[in-house]
Amino acid sequence: MEIFINLWNNWTNTEKINTLSLYLSLLILLPLLVKIVTKNNKLVIFSILSLLSSALITLLGITFLSVAFNYTITYIFLLTPIIVIFVNLLNVGSSIGYYQLNKKNKNFNMNDLKREYIQDSIYLTIFLALLFSALSIFLTSTFLVFILLSGITSIATIWVNYALLYYTVK
Repeated sequence: MEIFINLWNNWTNTEKINTLSLYLSLLILLPLLVKIVTKNNKLVIFSILSLLSSALITLLGITFLSVAFNYTITYIFLLTPIIVIFVNLLNVGSSIGYYQLNKKNKNFNMNDLKREYIQDSIYLTIFLALLFSALSIFLTSTFLVFILLSGITSIATIWVNYALLYYTVK
């Protein structure tokens, strides 16, 4: 916890306000937009849980890095939550888009959404693994650790989201 307190104390008030407003606006706007677009409460719950799980995975990743490897968390790691949230929005957005396109089909059910979601998750995982692998080849030290942490937490978020979708949408 000391990591986050030290980071928080080193930030300016502008950084604190911008960061908090970004996360709070995403936490409010995404479920609201999902509710407006889909009118499906299960998908709204899924989107809320998805955002909360991505935040938890990111915090656990940064804490693990600091505690287990005694690594100093620098300002570059402030980009990790933004990358994870972006990947999370891609993942959730693809499922919402698929649902919106196919919900009026006669034969559509939520199992179709789950099948499409696992395909999208596999494709996104492969893309991210290749992207972060290509980026990590030329990096050393802090940037390498940052890329690895961002990649691992992004991929973990995708698969936690799949588990959440599987259990929330039946």
